[in-house]
Amino acid sequence: MIEADVAVVGGSFAGVSAAIMLARARRRVVIIDEGATRNRFAHASHGFLGMDGAAPEAIREKGLAEVLAYSTARHVAGRVTAIRGSVGAFVLEGAEEIRAARVILAFGQRDRLPDIPGLADCWGRTVAQCPYCHGYELADRTTGLLAWEAIPMHHAVHLSDWTDDLILLENGVAMTADQAVQLSRPGLRRQAGRVVRVHHMQGAIDAVELEGGERVAMRALYLVSWQEPASDLAEALGCKIVETPMGRHLQVDDHQRTTVPGVFAAGDLARPFPSATQAASTGNRAGAACHQDLLGILE
Repeated sequence: MIEADVAVVGGSFAGVSAAIMLARARRRVVIIDEGATRNRFAHASHGFLGMDGAAPEAIREKGLAEVLAYSTARHVAGRVTAIRGSVGAFVLEGAEEIRAARVILAFGQRDRLPDIPGLADCWGRTVAQCPYCHGYELADRTTGLLAWEAIPMHHAVHLSDWTDDLILLENGVAMTADQAVQLSRPGLRRQAGRVVRVHHMQGAIDAVELEGGERVAMRALYLVSWQEPASDLAEALGCKIVETPMGRHLQVDDHQRTTVPGVFAAGDLARPFPSATQAASTGNRAGAACHQDLLGILE
């Protein structure tokens, strides 16, 4: 059994950032992580100060090594299967049993994609969600924008600074008259019909296929995924979930506290929008706040 002041579930940008704050406060902190990070599909992370263009795994490994240089920090590879107990006396079950006074949840989100053959093979390469993360590298290409359950109006405008050849793939989604007016602009064309396949070469998209066999050529594609917690641990603990048009995430306050005493959350798990930089930022905040909570001085 491992005894710790704080157990951090998840070892990507948010979890590692939380842990280093606690380690620097000379608290016993253990990171439990199985390595299945949300950003594992991307070859490079962009917009992360000092690490622009580095592989997400390389950033994670560097950060983890920095945390483990502190004598009070520990890393356990594996999956947490259950968390029981309450503030001051949590027990985490898994490959090893861990007892901790506080818990920080940082296991991230998972993206649910439309069930279109070939789409997942391109995810994180030439099929993306965030233009700030991938737009510079995918710029000035014929670019598709896939409607899925709703017309992605924000992206339809947003992408205009990265491409002047945007194809809205309506994909059977109904459009209002007001939306049609807003989408009537140079550089954007609409394509009716449902998308049934993404054609690519080793993740490099070259076309989408519509019902009936018509192919629409493109070299990049954006969509808005549905995101949800990557584990049911938070819900099992009783943490409140926030429902949004983009998916589900944990409710936290300004100190990254969930609705369960002694349980904090950081990263994409506690935000409606994915961002590596902001995941690290909220992890930093969660680690510092958790330390103050241990001292009894967190308001």
